[in-house]
Order: sequence, then structure tokens, then C-alpha cells
Amino acid sequence: MLTVFIAEDDSSMRHVLKRTLEQIPGTKVLGEAGDGVTALKMIEKLRPRVVFIDIDLPEKNGVDLAREICDIDPQILLIFATAYDDYTHEAFEVYAFDYLVKPFKLDRVKKTLERINQMDLQRASAANYFHPPVAGEITPPRLVLRQNEKLLFLDTQEVILITRENRKTILHTTKQKLETTETLNDIERRLTGNSFFRSHRGYIVNLSLIKEIYPWGKKGYQITFSGTKETALLTNEKFKELEKRLLYPETN
Repeated sequence: MLTVFIAEDDSSMRHVLKRTLEQIPGTKVLGEAGDGVTALKMIEKLRPRVVFIDIDLPEKNGVDLAREICDIDPQILLIFATAYDDYTHEAFEVYAFDYLVKPFKLDRVKKTLERINQMDLQRASAANYFHPPVAGEITPPRLVLRQNEKLLFLDTQEVILITRENRKTILHTTKQKLETTETLNDIERRLTGNSFFRSHRGYIVNLSLIKEIYPWGKKGYQITFSGTKETALLTNEKFKELEKRLLYPETN
């Protein structure tokens, strides 16, 4: 079941979009909101797979809402549905999955959701794309992490990926899941020059533990890892950077 949330200030448009989505088999609308602040609270609680967002929301505009959703859960797919066609750049800066300009047709919405369903199927059948390790890089044995009033010393080779979840930073390791209030930027600075890569504004990944990389929508890729069921996102721009780094290291 593909779960959806609608963030739209026009009640009549919310009704139309909800009815449109309910006509698509396998789709369930979990909730709706008419302003950005209410939408964010509900999305944080409901955790839909997809959020339809209007740009011109009161209290918190659609682009700002999208950024905060990404901070809560980068795996939520964002679809901008708006009367404005001049915000495409801002939308895709926050890794929007699609951008629909009103009035949009049922077939257009169906095709977008079909692509999402197809991507979910690809996760089970995608062929291996990369099998690093990264040549010529030395990883220091420890990463120092601040956790409440103490410092943790982690073996960096055991860190699989680092992400944002519920406004906190989560480290997934081969042994445990750790939580810190430190930002991804803080941790990334300590890992500079190592076998870690900022694949997305919401992810840092350990290149030596990547299992597969495969297409994930128009604007990116999905990464799977050895040792965990967790996945990470990789933008198209970062894919090109990573491809150059892994396949053509002599040009870096």
C-alpha cells in the first residue's frame, strides 16, 4: 500500500487531489493539512511514503516544509503540486521526486505513483552496480562522537551509514544503532579524506560497505549495504562525483 499525505492550503484542491488519489488502486491517503506547520506535525507522526506539497502554504511555505521533512526522514518522497511553474529549481534542490503544475490530469498523477511502485519493486531485483573498496585511501581507526555528556570512540570501519531521523543524527554500525545531537556537517568534517561520502544532504555513507547502487526516481539513486537492511539516497550530482572517484581515481 502506497501511503500519501496532502499539504495544500486550498480545501477544494485538497478534495480534488484526495479523490484523484483514491481512484488509484493500492494508494491510501493518510491525512491532509492546509498549512505547513500542521502538515509537518502530522507527517512526523504518520510517516507517509509520499507527500504532495503546494509551494504557497501559509505559516511555512512548501520548500521550507520539504527541507524539514527531509530532516525528519529523507526516505519520504516529495511531489510538488502547485499552480506555479517557476519554483522547479527550488523544488529539486530539496530532491523532489516530481513537480506537477495545476491543473494536472489523473493520468499524470497515476504515472508518477506507478514510477514509485516500480522503484520499490526494483529494490528486490536490482543487479549489483559497484563493489568498492576505495583505492588509495586510509581510514583512521576511530571516530569521536559526542553523546549527551560523554564521548564515544567508534571504529570507523564498523560505521555503515549516518543519517538524519526525527531531527537527530543516527549512526548505523555493524554492531549497533547510535544517536547523537551532532549534525551531519559536524561529523562529515571529521571524516574528510576518509572512505566516507556525503551522498545526499541527509546521508553520509561508508563506501567500503556499499553493496548496490541503482536508479531511484528521476533525481537519484538508492544505496544498499552489507550488514544492514538500511538504505541511503544518492543524488544524480553526487552519483557523477562518486563514479569519478571510484572508477577514475587518477583524475581526482
